[in-house]
Amino acid sequence: MKTIKYFALLYVLGLIAGLNSCTKTTGDAYKKFEKGGEITYPGRADTVLVQAGYNRVQLAVVLGNDPLVTKIRVYWNNQVDSTDVPVTHSGGKDTVKVIVPNLTEGNYNFTVYTFDSQNHKSVVINGSGIVYGPSYLTSLTNRTLKSLTESADGNKIELSWGVPAGGELGVEISYTGQNGAARKIVIPPTETSTELPDYKESTQLTYKSLYKPDSTAFETFSPPASTVTLPKFERQLDKSKFALVTLPTDVNEGGYGWLQSYLWDENYNPPGFATQSIIPCWFTFDSGASASISRFKVWQANDRLYNLESVKTFELYGSNSPSADGSFSSWTKIGSYTSVKPSGLPPGQNTAADVAFALAGEEFTVADGTPKFRYYRFKLLTNWGGGHFMTMEEIAFYTHDRL
Repeated sequence: MKTIKYFALLYVLGLIAGLNSCTKTTGDAYKKFEKGGEITYPGRADTVLVQAGYNRVQLAVVLGNDPLVTKIRVYWNNQVDSTDVPVTHSGGKDTVKVIVPNLTEGNYNFTVYTFDSQNHKSVVINGSGIVYGPSYLTSLTNRTLKSLTESADGNKIELSWGVPAGGELGVEISYTGQNGAARKIVIPPTETSTELPDYKESTQLTYKSLYKPDSTAFETFSPPASTVTLPKFERQLDKSKFALVTLPTDVNEGGYGWLQSYLWDENYNPPGFATQSIIPCWFTFDSGASASISRFKVWQANDRLYNLESVKTFELYGSNSPSADGSFSSWTKIGSYTSVKPSGLPPGQNTAADVAFALAGEEFTVADGTPKFRYYRFKLLTNWGGGHFMTMEEIAFYTHDRL
């Protein structure tokens, strides 16, 4: 009985000694923890969104509600590279935009810390994203510019576009306005025709398609811009002012119901104008106003393309005061012209290209510096099929002169 009490006493004394020992150790650890003061962590960023760019990225760092944050630091390349950005609070959760430049194409990881004015550092937050560069650009194409057409009055340009490539966001067009100021517009991918109401003649127009590799990219990407030269100002002479002039030596209408006035009625189907059975022959018309023409177009009747009585060779003359006797003494020869058949096939044999070329109207040029004339005379010399009279469907004249 005495032995049991002895061991119990030893156990209690040992337990008391152990408790004293634990209390002393815990106190030392606490003092060591407090050494240097309390540890402070600024509020870390809530979110980091990495937005793709060309050889760079933009980080959109959404901060928390800690008003003591004064800057953020971004690391990349395994924390070899970094940049600091100051923080200005505007109330609520602020978003700081950080551009990380001079990056090569590829995937990147970023670590972001916030700091307060005492340079205390927050807990880390990570972000990752892709950088795009030249390799991505090689996959992009500009939309096809199918045609560039000047309006009849010369004051507008119409651009006709092809089908956009997949992912195209639109086309950026840069050109010079009439007053010399730079113009820039962006058209949507759904637009197939664009009108430029104000442009400077003979200047460059550039265009490039816009793309984004993903929806979060902070900038658009484009292949090298394509360039075209805008035409010199040109307007079509107003056909409503054209009028028949009959001089003593001029050929008359042939009596087939194909009248001279049909040459400027904007109807490109027969009937047109048919002459009497006289070859060569000539006719005269009044354009209504004096102008220096730059070119003109002639349409053949589409029921006899490159055949029968369709005019093949002719001369064009101009005058401002035609001789009353119908002679050529008051006329200046503008040029000699020959209708061209693309295929070169004999009359009666037309290819699809021949037909398309003729139906578009055959264009004939006029030398620069040609004087201004009001009256014009066609001298018809030969026709395509050896017919005994001459036919023409429609005519149009153009000038660089402004009204």
